[in-house]
Amino acid sequence: MPIEDEIERDIVEYLGAHYGVEPDEVTDECTLDDLGLDSLGVLAIADIIEKKYGISLDDERIAGVHTLSDFTDLVLLKVAETA
Repeated sequence: MPIEDEIERDIVEYLGAHYGVEPDEVTDECTLDDLGLDSLGVLAIADIIEKKYGISLDDERIAGVHTLSDFTDLVLLKVAETA
């Protein structure tokens, strides 16, 4: 499974478990606000991602994340930087 798909799956699983969001409700263009995610939820996802992929996401960059696609792109960038 490509890493992009893994990242998206991790985020969608979190949204389902903590916000009751169904997987078919999530698209790349959905904003995190549309999905009911607040700043604490974004930080919780970032923490899960950081631990799983051994990366560090800085708060400024996380603040710029507005969609699932943005989140995936940020994680891919950080993973590439650490490789």
